[in-house]
Amino acid sequence: MDTLALERDREAVLRAPAGLVRAGLAELAIEEVWTSTRISGSPLGRAETEALVRRGIALGNHPLEAYVHVSDYARAARFVREAPSSSRRRGFLTVEEVVALHAHATRRTSERPGRLRESTLPQFPSGMIASPAWLIPQALAAFVERLHGGPPANVRAIDWIADAHARYERIAPFADANGRVGRLLVNLLLKRCGYVPFIYRSRDSSAYLAALRAADSRDAEALGTLIANSLARSYAFLAAALPEQGEARPLSDFATGTRRAALYKAAQRHRLRAFRRDGRLLTTAAWIRDYERA
Repeated sequence: MDTLALERDREAVLRAPAGLVRAGLAELAIEEVWTSTRISGSPLGRAETEALVRRGIALGNHPLEAYVHVSDYARAARFVREAPSSSRRRGFLTVEEVVALHAHATRRTSERPGRLRESTLPQFPSGMIASPAWLIPQALAAFVERLHGGPPANVRAIDWIADAHARYERIAPFADANGRVGRLLVNLLLKRCGYVPFIYRSRDSSAYLAALRAADSRDAEALGTLIANSLARSYAFLAAALPEQGEARPLSDFATGTRRAALYKAAQRHRLRAFRRDGRLLTTAAWIRDYERA
């Protein structure tokens, strides 16, 4: 992943007038709700999720529980977006916020919203065993205390957040919805480090779940790479709306033959900045020039 491109696009977005990126951020918010709830079993498509979250309209013919699942998660995601920045007194995360994320995400379910787990969970597929129920309050307090001061100076923020995600999942403090809360927690920490949300865009969740399994074994590198690649695509999408980048167009508009194939490969390897919209890979002339000069 091209860390320099990620940070360049991020700086361009941070410097831009808020109005230029507001619509893009709204799109990313919908995308985050859709992809995260899809990982946790939601059958709703992208358009159905958007109609439910933006207009309160239940399109499709799904069970009521499916709409409740998405609507409650969207409420929790809004809690993250509206959460205050970290402070020396509050730190980067509190136990109360972890509990609130679960309470919002499971508000209208039978999953005991906001209640810590009181029973033992079965062994995870990776072989990892979650914290015993009696230890959860202490484990959660220690987890939050570890995050209090934010990323250490010698650790990349994204890697620090990936490690926090893995540590949270090993505690698994709730009887259900730990995956949803873990992704919400990642986005809360990303916000407090000045980043947009983590969005898992793949059509299936195998890479994300494999990265989580690796993280169960104390190896969060793949998870950090997954989060970083997601952020790179999000910032490329937002940066494309800025006037100095020129109009984003399908990559196929810029080249033919072997050059087009080389550009596609560069985009897939995150060397050429690009993003997907409606199934098409888009880039800009400025980004292609940056890639070819590198």
